[in-house]
Amino acid sequence: MDASYLDLLMAQQEEVSEAEGGGGGVWVVADVVDGAVSPVTLEALGAARTLADALGAYVFGVLLGDGVTDLAPLLYQAGADGVRVADDPSLAHFALAPYLKVLGDLFAAEQPEVVMFGATPLGREIAPRLAQRMGGGLVEHVTATTLDESIRAVQATFPIYGGEYYEIVVCPEARPQFLTVEPGSFPEPFLDPYRKGEPTSIDVELVEPDVRVVGKAEGFEPPQLPLSQAAVIVAVGRQAGDPELAGRLAAALGGRLAGDRGARDAGWIEAGQVVDVRGVTVAPQVYVAVGIRGDTFHNAAIEEAGFILAIHPDPDAPIFQVADLCLEAEPQEVLPLLLEALGEGAL
Repeated sequence: MDASYLDLLMAQQEEVSEAEGGGGGVWVVADVVDGAVSPVTLEALGAARTLADALGAYVFGVLLGDGVTDLAPLLYQAGADGVRVADDPSLAHFALAPYLKVLGDLFAAEQPEVVMFGATPLGREIAPRLAQRMGGGLVEHVTATTLDESIRAVQATFPIYGGEYYEIVVCPEARPQFLTVEPGSFPEPFLDPYRKGEPTSIDVELVEPDVRVVGKAEGFEPPQLPLSQAAVIVAVGRQAGDPELAGRLAAALGGRLAGDRGARDAGWIEAGQVVDVRGVTVAPQVYVAVGIRGDTFHNAAIEEAGFILAIHPDPDAPIFQVADLCLEAEPQEVLPLLLEALGEGAL
């Protein structure tokens, strides 16, 4: 065998052995959803591989859960040099205290340079706490990364105001550097079936979760969403006829009952249910105006609605100018038909 080829082969074997030993490097904590590795974890591994190659470091994946050991080969194929696995029934469901204990102990021992999470519920809960505990820096919702090789620091890009513009920040001294990766921002890496390794098991110390689910609360009704956040609204006006029909329609649609100032004056709704720029401005997915003529103040308060259905007997009612679907009819004739179509039956 050629000597140079043999030297190269031995060097590669030494690299794998050293990687399994750990220390420093770029680490990716996997999200496991329904027994499978989340796509954002693979995206983070691809980004980690690029950073690690520039740093001259290794990439390590971390799996936590119950029955997750069999997922380790996928992390190797996606670019990990080593994988740590905490496989224990106590980690079957995400709970802050046990996960924080496992990862805190692991990173305290390994002293990583960079730790990456998905910008997911797990990442949002764990990354800030680990950064505070270890004195590290944190950048969330990262969409791009580059490396300042002079100080071995990650330059992370993240969106401001929903992506109106982006900022690039760096943690020049704080270590480890914690990043949460926005799903879909990085391409998934090529899965190399020839990349293999033997994962290292992590001992799991039993920790009682700070919050435990003990069952459903009896006799408790959650507070109602504010009218301004309702997805469906059925609003009544003076021409509604019987407001009870509108109330039944709102219930059948899983929505909220509201109205204009005329309905408030008639005593059909409370002050907090008045849709008006001087009352409540709304932006539901569906807005059903029942017998509302639609003055300027009311119509301005519903202009952000996704779909407006207006029912009124006057063809010149201003509400028809802003509605997506107009029914020129008496509401007391139309609403029973709508309720019957929804399986609620007519009065």
